[in-house]
Amino acid sequence: MSDSLPSNDEVEAYSQQISWQVIEQQKRRFNDKLKQLANESTDDELFLEDLSEATDTPISILYPESDKGNVILGNINGQQHILASFVSKRYRDEKTALQAAVPYNFNPSVNHRNLHESHNPTTELRALGAELELGLYYPDGTMPTEEDVLKFSDVYRTYARTLGITPTVDREACMYQVEVHVAPGIGYHRTRHAIESIMKSLIGASQASGLYTAIMSAYPVLSDFKLTDNAKVHTAVDVMREVNAHFPQYVEAMDVARQRYHMDANANVVQIFRMQGCHIHLDIAGRSEALGLFTFYTMLRSATAIANAAFLKGGPFVNGTCDPELLCTREYIRSTTVTGRYLELPLTPHLSDDGLERYGNLLKVERANAAIRGLLCESGLGEDISVMHNPIGRVRPDLGTNKRICTIESTGMPINISASRQAAVLADFEFTHVLVENYYRKYGTDLEPMRQDDDLWDLIGPLTTAKYQELQDCSDREGSDIRIETASGKKMTLAEFYEMKRLHMHRTLIDFPAISPRDIDDVYMSISRMLVPPSGRVAQTPEEYIADPTRRSTGNWGQILRDAFLDEGGTLGEHNPEAVLRVTNRVHEALVKRYAQ
Repeated sequence: MSDSLPSNDEVEAYSQQISWQVIEQQKRRFNDKLKQLANESTDDELFLEDLSEATDTPISILYPESDKGNVILGNINGQQHILASFVSKRYRDEKTALQAAVPYNFNPSVNHRNLHESHNPTTELRALGAELELGLYYPDGTMPTEEDVLKFSDVYRTYARTLGITPTVDREACMYQVEVHVAPGIGYHRTRHAIESIMKSLIGASQASGLYTAIMSAYPVLSDFKLTDNAKVHTAVDVMREVNAHFPQYVEAMDVARQRYHMDANANVVQIFRMQGCHIHLDIAGRSEALGLFTFYTMLRSATAIANAAFLKGGPFVNGTCDPELLCTREYIRSTTVTGRYLELPLTPHLSDDGLERYGNLLKVERANAAIRGLLCESGLGEDISVMHNPIGRVRPDLGTNKRICTIESTGMPINISASRQAAVLADFEFTHVLVENYYRKYGTDLEPMRQDDDLWDLIGPLTTAKYQELQDCSDREGSDIRIETASGKKMTLAEFYEMKRLHMHRTLIDFPAISPRDIDDVYMSISRMLVPPSGRVAQTPEEYIADPTRRSTGNWGQILRDAFLDEGGTLGEHNPEAVLRVTNRVHEALVKRYAQ
């Protein structure tokens, strides 16, 4: 690996130089003062003296002469650490520097030997939250207006409140997409209930507004993919255009994608980028920077991540075209932009020799349009870029709540129309995180004990980037029929992989509080029934996959969609918007049949 984990010795040496409690105290005082000053600021003055007085330490910035993005640093015993950072005016949407400043809540001094002293003294199931991205369109194939989408969102919120779920609806880069939220919680049944309530709310909003939903891994129907008039979207387009233009191979990749999916020749990089996914967040115990990196390196780069993505994949359509070879087009679309390159490991500004410099430089040279995206630094093309859309995930030390929560975020999971499949993957994510956190508490970042445990290495051992990409490519073509290869080289079906995982969870988690054998079986027996139904009845059509109680959530979702396209008169690789629209309508109407009150 070109970017390796910090060793236990490196993490502990940092902890010996700076007490984690002192860092925590500084961060709390700094964040409180930052909020106050941000509310009062009218220009780009940083009030470093006021911040220094409030935190009782000298506060400085990484680049004193720069008027671009920058990093605000605390100081303990001559050792600097990040308190916050901000992007340049180009990306701030009229905010001052302090108003745009994003706190950095990871604590680099929390390691596996002192994690038990933090506010998370023991390993346990952590509450998990998620966002689900989906598209909207009219059943005749026309696109909604801004007012139409706002109406849909308002009605969705009303239904969500009635059903007792989080009513949040966020806008996406495209005007025709929205993102709905699964509130943080624990357990398969609770999560499935939440997602089923989301589906009911979506259908209620659809019937009130006349809009149909497109809940597939890529926005499927013929569309100009008009972008939302939002400052964040404008800056993303700006930086993605600039960085892609710098690399001829990505200019060519975009041209190939435009032709492959019959897009307008002037479609920009974001209009090509029609992904729809499920983003998953889990808390990092103790706000430990090293644990965040370790979780990314193992859980998000493992055979488990490949299996979960394959289990959810399905979406051969883009812009009214059925791909000639892919059952899921999401990762191909992502690969058309340099910001979608594979990331081996996010930067650690504190626990590596050059991390702070590389992070700060991405902000200064305006190659990251959000402070957190500077951590997603990749140099495989010979110079540092921010791979903010990488297909693995992110670490998030920037969540601006009073609890200063830091999370690991998976960006590698597609959305799936099955609430049961989606909930099972989210619950598996929780259980897998228990394995990772418990291992870290015992061994820190040392992977050798994991290599000695055959099952654990198969489940969460990190794959090489080349193997990870190879398996992702394979699952794009085969969907849930893929044979998984683990870090040890073992090959097996998805059903065999999850059965191995079920047995390991029973052996390993039996003594953990709030995890019963029934909880484990609820997740993995559910997955088994969907992959290999005991009745032998497997869904062959979208209607069976969604609404038939004897075949629901079974079968290969990508293959089911492809077969439906062929049944509608299409041929593979054909640009046939009418056939794609008929399939997409059938999917939505099956949802109505299942969830309409």
